[in-house]
Formats: sequence, structure tokens, C-alpha cells
Amino acid sequence: MRESEIVLKVLAEVQAAAEDATALEIGAASRRQGLEVDVFERALRAIERYGLALLDDSYPPLPPLLLRAGRQFMDCGGAVDHQALDFLPLVIDNLHARRALLEAGGVVTDLFRQAILTGCAVEWAQDVVPPAFAPAIGEREALDLYAATVALMARLSAGRPAGCVGEEIVAVDLTAWAEVVLDSWVHLGELERDDAIEATHELQTLFELFQDDDVLRMFEMEEPSDAAVALHTEAGCQLGVADQRLEAWFRPFGWAAPTGYLQPVEN
Repeated sequence: MRESEIVLKVLAEVQAAAEDATALEIGAASRRQGLEVDVFERALRAIERYGLALLDDSYPPLPPLLLRAGRQFMDCGGAVDHQALDFLPLVIDNLHARRALLEAGGVVTDLFRQAILTGCAVEWAQDVVPPAFAPAIGEREALDLYAATVALMARLSAGRPAGCVGEEIVAVDLTAWAEVVLDSWVHLGELERDDAIEATHELQTLFELFQDDDVLRMFEMEEPSDAAVALHTEAGCQLGVADQRLEAWFRPFGWAAPTGYLQPVEN
């Protein structure tokens, strides 16, 4: 029996327990589905790993919670691209949104690479950054933003947040491209409009991984100096807003190593 078929059987038990508001009794549930207990438990671990349901391991255990991604997995009979299933499973609770982000990452990286090869890197980068900063973008910043694009996708693939402000800026562009991908699926008849709208809303939870969405305010700034002003406002100090000045875009956050294209933090 394929893993997807086993997972579907176990998800059915998770759904029943969730609807009945009762704890999942593994022994009885595994017998009902004709599965060995160890097979059932491995499937439960996979379900948690892929972000399909929330399971409680306290004692006494609480009822499980079947997540939106879990319902989608069941609706399509487990016919889900494994790479999309495993992309940001604990962050994005929508399989369409995961797949769109994954595809958008490839599109953005490839188009940026083509822009570099054709001598249009600066123009491309100027379209990516907040409008107030576009005139200040040169070749150095453009190449760093390409590096940030590659680094961001690598971090997201590992379930890690952006490593600097530059990567957060790229993340905004990534979500915009993911919306384009979702719209294209609607036009091709591969996705219902309502499902696309729901997935589009879920894209914004990407910034929960970053623990804030301060980068979105940069797109409301009128000039680069606004970033310096925001850094020293009372609200900025209290909320711990990252340094969003252009010269700090590629300085690593505390959890990222100052290596590769990231600049060492000045003391």
C-alpha cells in the first residue's frame, strides 16, 4: 500500500475524532483501518510533518485538529506533489499556496538570472524593491538582491525565515508572483477561483515565519531617508524594527551567519 493511501486512511480517523471532539485512540483506529499500530503511528508522524493535522501528545490527550491542508489532501485523494507537500508545511496551511510559492520561487530566480545575463539586472531589481528605494539601486545592490533570492528560497526550503532585510524584500516579490501563478491556474481551468482566493490570503502567513511584517511598511515610504526616521521613532524602538536603511539590507539577522553575500555586522 502506498504512503498516500495509508495517510488517507489515518486522516479519516483523525477527521472522525476531530468531529466527535474525542481523543484519537490509536489501537482501535488502526484496527478499523486494517493497519499495524506501528504503520499507523508512522503515518501520524508524517501527517504532523506535512502540516496536515495537529495532534496532541499530552495526557490525557486532547482531540486532534484536522487542518485545511489535511482536508485538501483528502479531497484530492492524496494526489499531491510531494515537494509542494513538504514546502513550509508548518507555516502555510494551504496546499495550493505551498505549490504556488514553490513554483514562484523558480520563476523569480530564473527571470532574475535572465535579467543579469541580458544586462537588465538593475532594472529588474528596481522593480523588486520598494519604489522609494528604486533610484538608489545599482549593479552591486542588484547582484546582492539576486543572491538574496537564491538564499531566501534555500532558507524557506529548510523552513527557516529570511536572513536579512534584503531577503524579506524578495519575499514580498515572491508572494506577488505566487498570486500570479494562482491566477494562471484559474485561467487554465486547473483551480477554482474561490480556492485561488483562499490560497492568496494564506500566502501572507509567510511573514509569520519572519515573526513580523515590518518589511511591508517599506513599500509605503516616500524616500530612502524614511527608513532612518522609522528606525529612531518611539514605536520602532519599542517594536524592535529592523534597520531598513539601504546600507543595512544585507546585514544578517541574529539567526543568520555573516557569510556568503551577507555583510558582517558592524560593531
